[in-house]
Amino acid sequence: MARIQRVVQYRYLNREKADIGDETLEGAIRDALKTPRDGSTVGTLARFRMADLDQSGQITLWNGLKGLADGEVLCGELVLYKQGFDVTAIEERLDKDSARFDLITFKTDGKSKPVEGTLYFAVKKDHVGIIQSNAVTGKWLERYLTWLLKDVASLLEPDAVINLNAQTSIGEQTVARQGGAKSLIVHAKPDEGGKPKRSLREKVGSAGASVLEVLKMLGVGDDAIQSIENDIPKDGKLEGDFLVYIKEGRKRRPISTTTLDHAMRNIEPGDIEIETKGSRIKHNMLTLSEPVRVTQTPTGLEPNEAMEVIVNVLYQWAERGNIDFGTD
Repeated sequence: MARIQRVVQYRYLNREKADIGDETLEGAIRDALKTPRDGSTVGTLARFRMADLDQSGQITLWNGLKGLADGEVLCGELVLYKQGFDVTAIEERLDKDSARFDLITFKTDGKSKPVEGTLYFAVKKDHVGIIQSNAVTGKWLERYLTWLLKDVASLLEPDAVINLNAQTSIGEQTVARQGGAKSLIVHAKPDEGGKPKRSLREKVGSAGASVLEVLKMLGVGDDAIQSIENDIPKDGKLEGDFLVYIKEGRKRRPISTTTLDHAMRNIEPGDIEIETKGSRIKHNMLTLSEPVRVTQTPTGLEPNEAMEVIVNVLYQWAERGNIDFGTD
């Protein structure tokens, strides 16, 4: 089997959004996995870890689970799959002299269900390493952990959510050493003419909103948005940059490092330009990540190896001083 390159990305818990007191993210997840269910626990049986996060029939499952024992790093394999589908198929019969092959409905059976994508993760205290896919991103992991801690284990307050921030830097310097940012320029995803609108699933799992979606969020009316959309040529696209800054009276206030880490967690670095004192940074904006090689199997990455690789990278970052596990 071939080994392919993937990227381990770093995230850390936004404690202000989670509101879990002195508990760590790892500790809260372990408590959730101990929640009783039908004579067992959530962490013991896979069926207790199934969630329909957007009520669309697409199931998110914490499938592979490692590290439940004390002293081990908690790891997971998060799988997104459909309930099934029906497709029109042709019944090819080369053994008969037929003037026409019959068309039939092909259905997946009740047990085998198509997988859309998989994310692998490891959690050590408030630190998280992930290998994500196009369909299952860090944003989807946030939604799943919020469901697990809130709906399953009742460990979160009604307004609390799990947000996993990135750790941003500008070249060799963290944003904190730059004194924060004066402003952000956010490059929304273009809307292309002639392309169908994105589904809810695509909007939720993708890195960022399109220009039209941003305009709608800003309160631009549906009629105006429809008019703009109609103006886009079939082979053209609508682009938009949005300037974001904080003002107190007539003066701008810096945007904090925590806010930048939060903003960068689910987008590509090139999608945001940061204006600091005397400079504007785009392509030199980085988030903590590490390229790795993992075995590719016919059904995806080898899950145990992927989780082990993430754990190793977390410890490498700790040894280099990129992150701090603190004391046990």
